[in-house]
Amino acid sequence: MSHSSGIPVSASLESAFRALVTGSDGRLLKIQIENDELLDRGTISIGGTWQDDLALAQPLFETDKPCYVVFRKEKDASVSEWLLFCYVPDKAKVKDKMLYASTRAPLKQQLGSSYFADDVFGTLPADFSLKGYTLHVASREMEAPLTESELQKKEEVERGEIHISVGASSYVHGVAFPVDAAVSDAVNSLASGRISYVQVAIDMANERIILDHTDSITFDGLRDKIHQSQPRFHFFAYTHEHQGEELTSNVYVYSCPDGSNGSQSAPVRQRMLYSSSKANVANLVPNIGAKVEINTGHDLNEETILLQLHPKVEEKAAGFAKPARPGKGARRLIK
Repeated sequence: MSHSSGIPVSASLESAFRALVTGSDGRLLKIQIENDELLDRGTISIGGTWQDDLALAQPLFETDKPCYVVFRKEKDASVSEWLLFCYVPDKAKVKDKMLYASTRAPLKQQLGSSYFADDVFGTLPADFSLKGYTLHVASREMEAPLTESELQKKEEVERGEIHISVGASSYVHGVAFPVDAAVSDAVNSLASGRISYVQVAIDMANERIILDHTDSITFDGLRDKIHQSQPRFHFFAYTHEHQGEELTSNVYVYSCPDGSNGSQSAPVRQRMLYSSSKANVANLVPNIGAKVEINTGHDLNEETILLQLHPKVEEKAAGFAKPARPGKGARRLIK
């Protein structure tokens, strides 16, 4: 089945957009969804060149709230083209991520798809900086030609359709990525104790949840499994001691390099797909005792994981028991 969000453009947004594209002094327009409606969140006027004015958009991006930004880019002195920035931060609610993903194409259709020269996706404000936009353009130009089926799928996405299979295949809830049988087999091996580690990836070309590899490792070996340039999902059977007893608990790690601490930032589309899938992929393994999100292997902290597995229980101070007042308390048998 397929569907789009059905969120309509408000009258005020339509008016603001028309004023922006027919005028000559507007640089950008911020748009957000509220009460099942696409609303105008204000415009900003041209301040300099379009390259300089990319900085004007930075304060508009909130830590946990997605938004769209319509941005004017001058092709030459007399011709402008419009970019649609699609900002969906990692800390946004899963419901909001899905809503903004399924509303992008309908938004363009209602405002006029012919106005937009390009869509720019990002999970960080830096993805919409001059450097981020330059990387986006370079990545787009390096993309291989699409096959006929890929072209058809792209056209369906542009129409705002999200496909969810209802067949016999195993699907991660909420997204259209089927799970390879090898992943299920690895999860069963993890549960039976034959292995202690499973790494899961997304096949970007075929849009599938796939098995990267399995292993038997200790906690120290887990750090070596974290990629410096590629997002991954990790399941680890963590054997440890607690209160004199040896226990094994399932730990789920979502690693996504963002360019800090020596890592190399993964492509924007890849980060967005992994971020949107992380909560659902976690459901592949039952009884997860601890969940962590990290940038590099150096961010793994054994103490943090242990605190999730075994939270400290605050002991209540014993109160002083006051003696009962005369005539109060339980009755006593008088002989």
